[in-house]
Amino acid sequence: MLRLSTILFALALIATPAIQAADIGGVYLVESVTKKGAGKAVDFTWKANGKTQSFAEVTKGKVVLVNIWATWCAPCRKEIPDLVAIHTEMASKGVMVFGISVDQDENKYTMVKNFVEKKMVNYLNIIDNLKIADAYGGIQAIPTSFIVNRNGDIVQKIVGGMSKAQFVAAIEKAL
Repeated sequence: MLRLSTILFALALIATPAIQAADIGGVYLVESVTKKGAGKAVDFTWKANGKTQSFAEVTKGKVVLVNIWATWCAPCRKEIPDLVAIHTEMASKGVMVFGISVDQDENKYTMVKNFVEKKMVNYLNIIDNLKIADAYGGIQAIPTSFIVNRNGDIVQKIVGGMSKAQFVAAIEKAL
């Protein structure tokens, strides 16, 4: 009996980091950016686990809240817990949150990764080289968010911080 409990305890220890890691969204550097045309979400690529992925592929058929933010931006930091909740609570409806960091510090990757881990951000974040922001027509203020429907059309642009209820109302219009 002692052996079984020891094995179960060891399995629990092994599984815990994997569960915690799965709850935290990845942070990646943008590789390429493709503007799709007026009213369409910008496509971009990044490399994860040695494989190139694209926004269009990852978000295909989903309603997406694209949030352009930075670690130094107080309104951006304030809405992060709401975005985490939306990503979790609305996933069953085919909704996802996708972060685009415009941090430009020399150590931006480490800075954003540490922030995402500390805040338990559970959605993907791409660190922009400002080409994504430019492809969206230039971002004048952050946070700026876009609601993208299942067809990849931008149905709403939101400049400034929003509450969870305001984000949910905007997303529900796109469902």
